[in-house]
Amino acid sequence: MKKLLFGSAILSLFLFSCSKDDSTPSPAEKYMSITAGSTWNYSVTDLITAANSYTYTQTSTNRDTTAGGKTYHVFTNSSGGNDYYSITGNDYYTLQTLPLGVTDTILENLYLKDNVATGNSWSQTYSLNFGIPVDVTVTNKINASGLSKTVGSTAYSNVIDVVTTISAPTILAIPGSSLTTDIHSYYAPKVGMIQTDAKVDIVVTGLIDQHVNTQTKLTSATIL
Repeated sequence: MKKLLFGSAILSLFLFSCSKDDSTPSPAEKYMSITAGSTWNYSVTDLITAANSYTYTQTSTNRDTTAGGKTYHVFTNSSGGNDYYSITGNDYYTLQTLPLGVTDTILENLYLKDNVATGNSWSQTYSLNFGIPVDVTVTNKINASGLSKTVGSTAYSNVIDVVTTISAPTILAIPGSSLTTDIHSYYAPKVGMIQTDAKVDIVVTGLIDQHVNTQTKLTSATIL
């Protein structure tokens, strides 16, 4: 079982989502609404095998909770459980649960900074334990901002494209190991994540051989 923990945890780190203009978005223009009653409907397509494709709905509740000194707004998720988001100034956080051993590990992920100029990045390193200690670094970079992007039949403006890369030097030091990521998440003002394209390949000889290629799209939303 522990042989698979690393692969499952790495994949969980990103499952959480044109004309170009390099202008930085206005700090007052928030990239997510937390108003109670707002809903988001997403479709997730497995581009390797459609057998794993599904849909889910997020709904903003009227409840908050606290974690790590921050206030998180609570969203229900039709696929099960709750999602938690916090907006602190220009920083956007979510809590992610990784299944490590008997108890889950909860990580705070800073997934968006809406005032960072194109080309700039920020990183977070998580110290995890898979039977051996492993440091996993998640780096997010503003790949582009001020984009016009159409998802489904809806056109969005002033969209931010965030590129995420994941590295784990301890695991990659094992001969025959490789970890490659190609993850783009697109965020629109007030709506939040409108699309995520995620390719992750993890290979550790004799232990892990996992490949993900998914596309998550916002199919409809009611933003209050």
